[in-house]
Amino acid sequence: MDQSFPKAFRLLRREEFQRVYARGDRVVGRYVLVHVLPNQLGHPRLGVTVTKKSGKAVVRNRWKRLIREVFRRNKGAFPPVDMVVTVKRGVELPSYWELEKDMLSLARRL
Repeated sequence: MDQSFPKAFRLLRREEFQRVYARGDRVVGRYVLVHVLPNQLGHPRLGVTVTKKSGKAVVRNRWKRLIREVFRRNKGAFPPVDMVVTVKRGVELPSYWELEKDMLSLARRL
């Protein structure tokens, strides 16, 4: 599968995030909380939120980069859903491999 991350695979607008929060289900993993809402697009879309409680800007940006990279490399593992990934409070930054394992286990539960 293509490993790019074009705009068609992203949640970009506030309204899209709000719709997923309001109508979607939640799945909790070791490092992240995922809000999920099925879509009719035939492919998954990702939105990422990292609160200031997760750390300074450098840490928050690292979280976002890791989450996007896991999604980009494993797009085929996710069903056609809109999902908003939120970092859990008080969790230390994991390695790429730990986060990938967590997110793929969540993908199987969607």
